[in-house]
Amino acid sequence: MTNKINMVINLSILALLIYLAVSIKKIEDKVFPDPNIMIPLVNQTDARTELEYNMMTFLNNALEDAITQQEK
Repeated sequence: MTNKINMVINLSILALLIYLAVSIKKIEDKVFPDPNIMIPLVNQTDARTELEYNMMTFLNNALEDAITQQEK
């Protein structure tokens, strides 16, 4: 019984490792279609928009905290 459980666990781990290897290979093919050129996975405009949103949120929260402390 224990041998069967160990075999199932080992096969599950093997299947997971194969899945991860295939996934990594797909990502690598997207990022490095040519060995000399790397293509970023994130669109630059999306990253910039997200950064701007995060900065605005941070500044708004800091401003709200300052107002709250000033009111006390």
